Amino acid sequence: MRLELSTWTPHLNQLLYSYFFYCKEKKIKVNIIFNKKVKHNGAILYINMKSAFFDYSDDSIFLDSSDNYNHYFKRSLRAEDKKINTHPLNFNVPITYKSYALLLNLKKDFLTFKHNKKEVLRAMDKFGIFTNSAHGILDYRKFSKEVKDFGGNIIFHTRLWNPDNHPNKEEKERRRLQNHFRINACRILKKNFQNVSVGLLSDELSKKLAPDLLLDDTHSKKKNYLKNLKSYNIGVADDGLKDTPGWKIGEYVFSAKAIISTPIMVELNEFKEGNNYEKLSTRSAFEEIPDKIEILLKNKKYLDVGNRNLVWSKKYLHPDSYFKRILSIINTELIK
Repeated sequence: MRLELSTWTPHLNQLLYSYFFYCKEKKIKVNIIFNKKVKHNGAILYINMKSAFFDYSDDSIFLDSSDNYNHYFKRSLRAEDKKINTHPLNFNVPITYKSYALLLNLKKDFLTFKHNKKEVLRAMDKFGIFTNSAHGILDYRKFSKEVKDFGGNIIFHTRLWNPDNHPNKEEKERRRLQNHFRINACRILKKNFQNVSVGLLSDELSKKLAPDLLLDDTHSKKKNYLKNLKSYNIGVADDGLKDTPGWKIGEYVFSAKAIISTPIMVELNEFKEGNNYEKLSTRSAFEEIPDKIEILLKNKKYLDVGNRNLVWSKKYLHPDSYFKRILSIINTELIK
């Protein structure tokens, strides 16, 4: 069994570390190969004469043709694009596991490739002193392992995307809608609830559009954000780039939070509206958020939803189950 990739990006951490976890648990060789021909944000697994491509792009457009592989696992898979050999990867959560140990199992050509330097440095930065999103602070063992009651408090820390920084007309409009939702979601939460923490990552765009919502470093740095996230019950999320779920909702699920989200437009395994999250009617419907929160607050439903998401994350996101599920799909096909 070997795993091939070209560029080590944050999108691939969930796969890399889950594969590493599996190898260590089963006491088999870690075989990660540097191959410049593999698509950016993609990876290929070869096992038992079969091939599986992993597509972690934000876009619903396929990085490669699914016809080239026995299996194609995609993060942003639309229902209309499903085939017999395509499978959803569910939420992308950049969790890690024993980053130093992983580095010792990577070959020199992979470690020294210039486009891999950032993730190599993050893997070395155990305490998150020198880099944001250091792998040490993203270790899955530091995330919530149980649901605690904090009174149904609410969190929504987010960022804006500048429409002028993208050439595509449709993406420009998508970013305008996204920014409009995020700004107004923060404001309506502040207006209607006291037990909330909301705000925007501070940059030139957010300073211009919503100076009243800027987060300071205590709240915006990844290490601080993940630490603070543990102490909340309800998380608000919306679509990320290209109308696909961003990391935030995956972090909420992995942290066992109840969730309010704009419509989820990609395929997910057993993640259902009303069971795992409360759905807004459109990606612009920020005015519906207070009513959805009241639904979660009634009889402390947020605790039930949080517990269901804890169970779901153990089945679909946890390193112990993530790679095993992938292998079970491949092996089922082999048995057939």
